Amino acid sequence: MERIGGSISFQLIDIFNIIEDKTLSEEQKRKRIEEYQKSLTQEGKGILIDKERKNGQCKKDGFFVFGDIDVMSYEDLVKTKEYVDRELSSFTCEAEMKMTGILGGYNREEHRIDYRFNLADKVYDYAMSHGKAMRGHTLVWHNHEPQVLDEYIQDHYDGDLESDRENNPEEFFNKRKELTKSFLAEYMRTMGEHYPNCYCWDVLNEIVPQMEITDPNNKDCPTNDERKDGLRHSKWFEYLGKDYYIEVLKLARENLPEGTKLFYNEFGEQHPEKRAAIIKVIENIKQYEKEHPECGILLDGIGLQSHYNLTMTPKQIKQIYKDFGKISKKYGIEIQVTEMDVVPGRDKFGRPLEYDPNDTSKHAVIWNTVFECAKKYGVKAFTGWGISDSLSWFPNMDCTMVNKNGEEKDFRENLIKNKSNALLNYFSKIANKIKNIGKKQDTKLLPEATQNIREESSTKSNSRNAFLESLRVSPEELAKNRKSRQTEKIQIRQDQKDGPSLDR
Repeated sequence: MERIGGSISFQLIDIFNIIEDKTLSEEQKRKRIEEYQKSLTQEGKGILIDKERKNGQCKKDGFFVFGDIDVMSYEDLVKTKEYVDRELSSFTCEAEMKMTGILGGYNREEHRIDYRFNLADKVYDYAMSHGKAMRGHTLVWHNHEPQVLDEYIQDHYDGDLESDRENNPEEFFNKRKELTKSFLAEYMRTMGEHYPNCYCWDVLNEIVPQMEITDPNNKDCPTNDERKDGLRHSKWFEYLGKDYYIEVLKLARENLPEGTKLFYNEFGEQHPEKRAAIIKVIENIKQYEKEHPECGILLDGIGLQSHYNLTMTPKQIKQIYKDFGKISKKYGIEIQVTEMDVVPGRDKFGRPLEYDPNDTSKHAVIWNTVFECAKKYGVKAFTGWGISDSLSWFPNMDCTMVNKNGEEKDFRENLIKNKSNALLNYFSKIANKIKNIGKKQDTKLLPEATQNIREESSTKSNSRNAFLESLRVSPEELAKNRKSRQTEKIQIRQDQKDGPSLDR
């Protein structure tokens, strides 16, 4: 595999930066981290989104706290940092780059969208300064249907919105559709400019309903129309139409940096009914590409979230990869594992199974089967959801590849063995490039030392080599570039203060 990644929060990055601070003694670091842990749910220390959701991330007053980071010991946090710096070559933000985390509101007076980048910036800047690749996660998701979108539409609507909604429904739909596309185009362009070195983006996230659920009393049970269309009837579906996922991919290709890989990320692929619906979406996209060659390639890959449980069998996992392997080969799309963890699951009556700490061997079977299939079908990137058992969205469960104390589990060795030589070849090319431009020739090339392969440069590439370019940008230069962009945006707003917005 070329990339081994993990999901990570800005809060953990805050702690990593304290550990790295050379101006502090060990005792000062320990004290400062303890103070930070106590303040995690205060304003500015958490992300107040999805307040109604009841999972491990929202355990404190609706704030995303990301596992048990607030109770981890200093020693275990240091071990965790060492593991991340040594073993992971790719990061995915857990919530910071999701739409509701990025959008700060809508300014009606200045006719513009307000953005809040400060939390995602922490993860992105750490990744860039430590030689890590960055997955963008995520752009369009039914769980993030922002009020900002409706405010944007109301502000830009040409005519009487309420009257058209009532008396001219077709005209209303067409106008709203175009404004929704305008909103997404601006949003994607802004995200691409602010985070230019994300090598790929989960453009579409979880667009197929849970087809396997047939109990109408279950809130996740699809409606008859959703089953017929094979799509969630989200706000994005309502505003853009039944082919909205193609519209979204077209906008992404037009507005994200050139060469960015566009992914469709989905969960529940272990269920045959849903897997068939996912594959149908991919086939529809590829058929559209064939009929509209001027649009180019709209979909580069499928992300299998891989939220699995102990009730699954190796046979089921192998069938998943067999089915998606055929699609990958037929259309030339990449497969990535994007959010893997393993939990106890449910019994045949749908009741949650209790966690048993003696089930370690059962966990290993699931992980090892995925590793074997990933190698067989050429999976290039593998991401675990949650850095360790302490930092998972499932609290108090043995669901990741790393123990609560930051130590790797035995079965993770198989993942390392399944790495191809591509990663070492990758950094060998960097070494040759450095050598050719007269840089030090004794630079270490192992993945754990990639943070040393940097040079000062303000150039950022919008090609598939964006990650290579990012390795040469120092944290100081990143801050300088970001400040420059902010100054330019302020000037643009000032110049157009009395005129219409850019997307009107």
